[in-house]
This record gives sequence, structure tokens and C-alpha cells, in this order.
Amino acid sequence: MTKNTSPHQTVRQILHPQSVAIVGASDSEEKWGGRLLRYMLRHRHDGPLYPINARAKELLGLPAYPSLRDCPGPVDLAILLVPRDHVRAAIEDCVAVGVGCALCITAGFAETGPEGRAQEEELVALARAGGVRLIGPNCMGLLNTHHNLCATTGVVMGTLDRLPVGGIGLASQSGALMGAMVSRGVDIGAGFSCCVSVGNQADLDMNDFFEYLIDDPLTEVVCLYMEGVKDAARFTALLARAAAAGKPVCIAKSGRSEAGAKAAASHTASLAGAWPAFEANCRRWGVYLFETIYDLLQGAQQLQRGKRATSNRVAVFSGSGGGGALLADALESHGLELPQLSQATEAAVASVLPATHRQLPYDFGMLNHQTLPDPDVAGGSVGIALDRAMADPAVGAAILLLTTQPQQERVVEAALAAAARSSKPLLFVQGAGNHGDVARRMLRDAGRGYFDSPHDALKVAAVLAGRQEAEPEVSIPPALELPPELARGFLTEPDARRLLEAAGIATTRWRFACNAEAAVQAARDMGGPVAIKAVSAQIVHKSDVGGVKLNVEGDVAVRAACTDIAQGARQAGVADVDGFLVTEMCRADAELILGIQRDPDFGPLVMVGAGGVLVELMKDVQLAPAPLSHASARAMLLRLRSLPLLTGFRGRAPADLDAIADVLVRLGALAAHPDARVQELDINPLFVAGNRVIAADARAMLR
Repeated sequence: MTKNTSPHQTVRQILHPQSVAIVGASDSEEKWGGRLLRYMLRHRHDGPLYPINARAKELLGLPAYPSLRDCPGPVDLAILLVPRDHVRAAIEDCVAVGVGCALCITAGFAETGPEGRAQEEELVALARAGGVRLIGPNCMGLLNTHHNLCATTGVVMGTLDRLPVGGIGLASQSGALMGAMVSRGVDIGAGFSCCVSVGNQADLDMNDFFEYLIDDPLTEVVCLYMEGVKDAARFTALLARAAAAGKPVCIAKSGRSEAGAKAAASHTASLAGAWPAFEANCRRWGVYLFETIYDLLQGAQQLQRGKRATSNRVAVFSGSGGGGALLADALESHGLELPQLSQATEAAVASVLPATHRQLPYDFGMLNHQTLPDPDVAGGSVGIALDRAMADPAVGAAILLLTTQPQQERVVEAALAAAARSSKPLLFVQGAGNHGDVARRMLRDAGRGYFDSPHDALKVAAVLAGRQEAEPEVSIPPALELPPELARGFLTEPDARRLLEAAGIATTRWRFACNAEAAVQAARDMGGPVAIKAVSAQIVHKSDVGGVKLNVEGDVAVRAACTDIAQGARQAGVADVDGFLVTEMCRADAELILGIQRDPDFGPLVMVGAGGVLVELMKDVQLAPAPLSHASARAMLLRLRSLPLLTGFRGRAPADLDAIADVLVRLGALAAHPDARVQELDINPLFVAGNRVIAADARAMLR
């Protein structure tokens, strides 16, 4: 093996090649090599194009060459479309002539199993030793629309007379989904700067192209379809970089479910990371997370135009009273609500809308379109009503449902003018079947896009409205002094409580008792009913072995509780408990679970959710990277489905959210401790009663 050399080209140079060779070129459109050659010729890439085919002298009017070694000039990008067993020889040729990058479309490597992975690793080593970068294998190529580069086998390119030029940059772990996004983009008038299918990411990976798109002045919005994260630390750093640059990042990721994660792994040999950790890190940096690639594209189209939702209050406009009512009904299930327009707005539309139409949702179905005296607003009464409603401070975004109403085209014309004047998103839903073809064309030509169903529009509106602004870097707090006696491994509850107290987190009053008589004395000292728990490093879940007794009062009851706990431990295989924990009983209006997790990719995370015995059933949990700010901690609480339990549900005293947030911040400091000793920690439950916030149970693992 030759000595490693520096790469011949940067990613920018790779995506702007002067010369391209197609290894495995053909004149048959039935073959990948013939299809790609036709695409390259159709879209007129500016530089030299070298078809490589050992059995042809000419292909589609171009001279053909037996191998890369026979090309008359240098090759910046070599597209490999040869059978799997010929890929190694093709890369050897790339190395021999100093090709900048090999784009390997051929599949059959790491995605097939260990043998294929080993062969893929050999290809990468060979390419890197010769200074050749590698895209793929198992990919569908790339587009650079501003450079007339159509280096992809995607069948959609055969239907296009020109490349869809624009400002949306896409990197995708699925080649077919890249093609689907381009196809849908053409349908709705979206344009792309660059699209890359990364395949198995054997060498150049998603992060390399993500970085390029952030820095690319022709890319206004970055879109990523992801199945896994190859280098989480670099990915997170790039999220921060994009946020600092003010460039929106939109992501759709598979692997949210166990089934999805398995499918992703089998598809491109990429293990999908844990979704909650991924989501938490993306939210931290203001990423727009979409459910599907089509939602992703629609959201990106809005962001490319500078449209930003200012709240979750969505104005609904419709060509049908019934359609508008159904849309308004559906808002709540997507975390959205109908705004209450101001009196000033209602007065402003009073002259252009009949009294029956002045309340949201506006019904434009039977309105006339007379031109009223407002030179700044096109579209007569409809345009003025839309303009005034979109300008209302209570409106964060808007949706217009088009139906088979008369003069639909005039409604679209008016809505386009109103949308152009507003900085908020106006989403169009075309629900009129073939009656709406003219309006579709108008929206496509205007680059505004449209949805085929109200549900899809609501999903995108929810993402645009629910996105959290990126936070500046949170400084790591000064190192906490952990109790020196705490040993590595699982901590008993007394030690876990000492850890919390060292971090400034209050716990219920407690005493450790080495035997039953000591427990009796501790209960006497506390007064009133107490809780008694087993203390043993061998017992992780105390309740599973009968190791918790609640509301114990009186000497006899305390002794009996200790006896029962010791007997339950023995039945579970624990010969002797270390002792007993005696704690006060407390009343709580709500119970939360708080904790620290360490994701293998994204590092320390802080958790909060609905606690108590129903934690696993409810699965109402929020995560955030550590350390975290007070604002981020509070935002976690506001996203809980169980938030009403903290805000005065059924006459309960409202919880002190700031006090709970303070506990989360302190856990973040523990998680981000420079020595990273705290591997796991649970507080379950955290008792919340008005302004009292106190840990009633805890467990932890130290390294």
C-alpha cells in the first residue's frame, strides 16, 4: 500500500468539477451508464466529459475511452457505474491518474454485511492512499444546478428539460428520496442549489456535505435526510455553526421507532442513533425537524423566502365554510390554535367583508372581488382581508384552503400578493381536484408551493411554529465538590441523596438506620408517619422486592416494616440489607421524574417527565443537552403533556416552575462535571407542591 497523501480536492472542488468521466458509460438508456450520460449531455455541463467503455469508440456523439488512464486530460470527478467486482480496478485507475473524487453509485458493499463492509474498507484505504476522495458507494449521485452538473441516475432527471435551480441545499442518505424530493420540488416550484446522495458514507459523509451547504453562498436553506449520525460531536458543532450563520437547517430522520431504526440500518449500513437524544440536540440549535421529506421540502420553501412563524396561532382562510371549520377543529391536535384578531383588524376588514365573514376562519367562497381603493394591496376585498389579518400581531402563520369556489384564480392572485407583503408563512392547500389546475400552476410559477391535504399543511405549520430558537453556548458551571466517600458503581439511596445535596438539590428529611431499632429511633425523631426503604447496593428497584413501606407510624409498625423488608430482600437473593432509610412522608400536588443520561453519541443529557409509578406508561419525557440554561430548562417543562398538573389543574396550587428549572440546571451541572463521574441519575419522584420542590427518592451510577 502506498503512503497516505493529502486529498487532491476539497468538497467544494468536488461539487464544482471541471471535467467528468463516466466509468461504465453506455448508449443504452436501459443501463445506468447510458441514462447518466444522457442526463449529463441534456443539461450541458460546461467542462470535458469522458465516457469510459472498453468496447466502444463513440457514445452519443462523444469519443469513448477504454479506461481512465486513456483520457486525454485530467479528471476531477469519476462516476463509477461498473459491476461490484470491477469497482476496485476502477479506483486503482482513479489513483493512477490523480482523479479528485470517485463517485461510486455501485451497491453491494457494507449494506450487505461483514464481507461487504471489509471490501468497502479496502476501497477507502486504497482511495485515501492515493489522495482520491470517495462518495458512496451505494448512492445515486449528485446535482449542482448552478454548475449544470447532473451526475445522478435518478429517473426523475429524464423528465426534466432543465435543472430546478434555487436555494435549497440537500444531502440525503437515501438516493431514491433525493430523487423524490427533486420531483416534488418541480411540482411545487421549489429550486435546489445542490443535492447529494451520500450512500454508505464510506469516506465523505453527511457532515462533509452539511459543512459545505452551510458555507455555500448559493444555499439559503439546508435540508438533510438522515438515518444515522456518523460523528455526533462534529454534527453538533455544525448545528452550532449553522445557527451562528443564521442559515436555517431542516431535517427529516428515520429511526424514530425501533422498526424504523432497523430499517435504516439495513438500508445503508448506518445505525440510527437514539431519537430522543438526536431530537434534543437538534432542538438546542434551532433545527426544524419534519416527519417526512415532503414536509421538509415545504417547510424549506417557506424558510427560503424568509418566512418565520411568530407563534402557534394560525389564521385559517377557506373557500368553504365547512372546510374552514374542519381546519379550525384540527388545529388543537397539532399544538396550534386559532388567533383572536384585534379590534383594529376587525375594523379594518369591516368595509370589505360582510358581517357574517369577519371572524376567523374567513370564508371567501362567495365573496366578490371588486377592486377597492387600496393601491398597496392587490386582489380587491379578498386581498385586503388577507393582508390585514396577516398583519395582526396575534397571527403567527396562516393557511388558505382552496376549494371549488368561483374565481379561485383571483383568490390565489390576492393571496400571493398578501403573502409577499408578510414575513409570516402563508400555506396553500389545494383541495379542488382538477378544478384547481390553473391555481396550481400559478403557485408553482410563483415558487410558493402547495399542499394536497390540510393535514400535511398543519404538520408543517406545527414545525414552523414550534421551533425553538437556538441558544448561545451555555458555560459549564464551576466544578462541584462531590462527596469523596462516594465509590464508583451503583449508589445506594443514602449516597445518591448525598450527591444531590452536594449539588444543592433539596431532599426529603432522611436518616440512615443500620438496624430495626435504629429505624425506630429515627422515626420517633422525625415524628408522624414515615417511609422505610431497603438500603443495599444489590437492590436497584426497591419496590420490585417489597423494599418500600409507606405511611409507617409507631414503634411496632416500624419494626414490622423492617422485618418485612429484610424478608423480601432474602427472597430476592439478597442475604442481608445494609440497613434502612427512614424518610419523612410528604404531600405532593404533582410528581416528576428528573435525571441524567449519557448518550453514547451525543453525551450528557438532562431529563424531565411525568414521574411516580406511571412514568413508563405515560412516557411524557423531555431531554436537553447538558449543561443547560434556566430558559432551556423552563422550556422543557412547558413542552410536557402533563404541564396542566403543574399549572393549577383542578384547584391545585400552581407549581413554582422556576424552582423546578433550577433543579434541572443543577443536574445539568452534575452531568457536565469535568470528571464525568455521574453516568446515570434518577430522581423519582420529585415532589412538587406549590413553591416546594423536593427529591423523595434517588438512584445514581458513578464511574
